Amino acid sequence: MNKFIEFRNRVYDNESNYNYPLQFLDEYLNNSKAINSDEQRVVEQIRTIKQLELNKQLGEKEIDALFSFLGEHLTTDRFIVDVVLHLFNDDNKQLVERKIKDVLADQQSDSQKLYHVLDLCIECDLDMLSDNDILVMLEKYEVDLEIVSIVLDYIDRFNKQGFKDAIYKLLASDYPESIKIQGINVLMNLYPTEAVDQSFVKNSIRTENNKVFVDSYMDFLKTDFNFDKQGVSILQSMFYGDFEDSGKGNNGGLAVLLKSLGEEVSKDDRISYVFTITITQESTKPFISFHGDKHVFIRLPIYLDQSRSDKFIKRELFIKRQIANYLKRSNIQPDVFHIRFLDNASKAVAHLSKELNSKLVFTLTPDPHRNMFEGSGQIKELEFNELIEKLNKIKIGDELIHTSDGIVGIGNGDVKTELAVYFPQFKDDDVNGKIKMIGEGIQTGQPIDVEDVAAHSNRQIEWSEANEGFFEKPVILNVGRLAVLKGQMELLKAWANSKLSDTHNLLIIGGDLERPSKEEEMVMEFFEDFLQQHPEFKGRFIHKGAMSNLDIRSLERKIIKKDFDYPHIYLCSSVKEEFGIAILEAMSIGFLTLGPIKGGVKSYMKNGENGFLIDTSNWETIAKETESHLYDSAVDQEAVRKIQAAGKKTVEENFSIQNISNEFASFYVSVKGENENEV
Repeated sequence: MNKFIEFRNRVYDNESNYNYPLQFLDEYLNNSKAINSDEQRVVEQIRTIKQLELNKQLGEKEIDALFSFLGEHLTTDRFIVDVVLHLFNDDNKQLVERKIKDVLADQQSDSQKLYHVLDLCIECDLDMLSDNDILVMLEKYEVDLEIVSIVLDYIDRFNKQGFKDAIYKLLASDYPESIKIQGINVLMNLYPTEAVDQSFVKNSIRTENNKVFVDSYMDFLKTDFNFDKQGVSILQSMFYGDFEDSGKGNNGGLAVLLKSLGEEVSKDDRISYVFTITITQESTKPFISFHGDKHVFIRLPIYLDQSRSDKFIKRELFIKRQIANYLKRSNIQPDVFHIRFLDNASKAVAHLSKELNSKLVFTLTPDPHRNMFEGSGQIKELEFNELIEKLNKIKIGDELIHTSDGIVGIGNGDVKTELAVYFPQFKDDDVNGKIKMIGEGIQTGQPIDVEDVAAHSNRQIEWSEANEGFFEKPVILNVGRLAVLKGQMELLKAWANSKLSDTHNLLIIGGDLERPSKEEEMVMEFFEDFLQQHPEFKGRFIHKGAMSNLDIRSLERKIIKKDFDYPHIYLCSSVKEEFGIAILEAMSIGFLTLGPIKGGVKSYMKNGENGFLIDTSNWETIAKETESHLYDSAVDQEAVRKIQAAGKKTVEENFSIQNISNEFASFYVSVKGENENEV
């Protein structure tokens, strides 16, 4: 029996899933290695926090206990703030004010505790800081970017006048562009446009690198935007990358999907607008981009500490407020919010949807649930902070299942059955009635736009010609962001240590070559070391940085035109893949596709019929199972062609973005409708 799944069902059956993180921790620690005193303290804090939450009381004793923990751990900080907000009311308002005042007056309070106390002030509408307090904070914590950001937010929220010079002085410092833009936004909110020093913006904010973003953002601040059309308006969040940066950093196939899905859904007569929001740390692109007449892509300049493994948890409420401010300034009132991840940024959007009395749609996937146990079914030994992070995400998923108005599962009924294994809440009729299974989709049967081709063709032609010899053999292609879980290192080892390197060349596309993340850097260094140790493969294995979706599909068409004795292969080496946009695109072009047996690919790929499902756990299984399919004497060229044709047919009939978008539009309209059970 799978211990993790057994525990999930036992907790839910006892109707105590609300207290899930603590119960899992207790069970995990009872059957695991000993933890140190600091980790034990975190467990005890979670126990206290959850008990206070269950008691639904917020008196002096309870606040003292909660505030004594504040600032010690990112996850417990989040739990503490959430409990205070949940239990805050008129009866305990004065008590909360007094306790916050004590923290603010305590010179020993560290910046972590101070941040969350200011967060509470803003959320609870408690204006507790004097002008002198604000000036002291800006000076004392000028190198703490999160404190600077929350103080600016405080000034904005409580309309604090008289800080213009202090803000100008602050913004003249060497701060990230997101902090500087937040400061300008505050000035524009507090003072008339003509009172804001435009020359300061030009000289201290605007640079050659960020001028496109800064100019478009300033235009936004000075312009009365009005997105006013009849129909249902949708706001979807992605938070991991940019439409134009697919394959870089954490930015994978979701950007490709949401771009095309937003464009198609917005064409539906029932839909007024689709707004897609992301958080940007780069300022080289415009603040707002239009993809079609009614699909609006918004890059929110929100400062996040990129060094943290979970960069959203501390900034959850700030993210919520910044999105709310943008919507208010633009006079946007989304009817439906759609979130797609178990993280605190998605939780922020979920809470905002409820504050605005909008409907919430939630795409549910069993991640990180699938990574909580070993192949044997035993609960996986995890480093303590990683365990706490994963439990927080699982907790968010359980909360969103109940607060959402509609739940989307990626795939068909088989995937829904798998979801029910990880989410015993599906046993409830109310929850089960909210679920709609919808696949992902791609642009099919659509000729490439001539103007788009012209914009990209020169660079593409130069690269192809420089590597012409590479394409004189059949190609194994892999496209996506570079990450350990995406399996590119295992794929390279599988190719090099098997017959695959005799018959095929290997092309891996993905990663930000100019500004790689630590994980991208590690994967690329592995590629470089491999070629140094195996010079015989030089020119036969190529790693190319992330390309636009248009360039990739053009390259795939170029590759597929050349016939060989063996077929061109698209091999997705991910340990698991929720669905696989890049797989669908390769199938639609005619590649023989191989995908991971773990995850949602099996919902559309049938082994030996339209592709092959393989175990992608490690390089040995990738090599062994790919060889068994590719060199199987029973699978001749004619059989391969039938599999390739069946793959194309699968995509064309079931996964065109036009058909998928119609399902989404209908679902959004039904969720928006008065009869919520229509979903």
